[in-house]
Amino acid sequence: MRFPFRFGFGFRSGRAARRRPARTGRPTFRSWQAAALGGTGVTRLPSRGDGSLVLVLAGEFDSATVAPLRRALADAQATPAHRTIIDVSGIVYADSGLLRLLVQAHHRLPRFTVAGPFPPQLRRLLEISGLAGILRFTPDVEAALRA
Repeated sequence: MRFPFRFGFGFRSGRAARRRPARTGRPTFRSWQAAALGGTGVTRLPSRGDGSLVLVLAGEFDSATVAPLRRALADAQATPAHRTIIDVSGIVYADSGLLRLLVQAHHRLPRFTVAGPFPPQLRRLLEISGLAGILRFTPDVEAALRA
């Protein structure tokens, strides 16, 4: 007997089972689980007294897991920092969710700089999106502090 609707149990039978999309191998979690299980996080480094704010990113940043970074950037906008630096050397995976926040931070924060070293996947994403010519980049945090 065939039903005019589908059950939402997550399994298929017959011909539909053979046409499943290939799995990417990357687990999908809700944002709070990704932060706890995937090691995604944002760390604010202590101030050096020169008015610089340094945020260190680590883990995977996609549309579902950028909430900690969004909160950190909102806090950075509320604080009177003369320069804001984001260290991206610990990023394992990134997508358009991270790029959107970087562009917003570029427009809202004073002297916004993205510091490397850049993971290959993130470097490629920045080149494809065209942000490589818009955002300010430095090879590392120390170079960003000297600039």
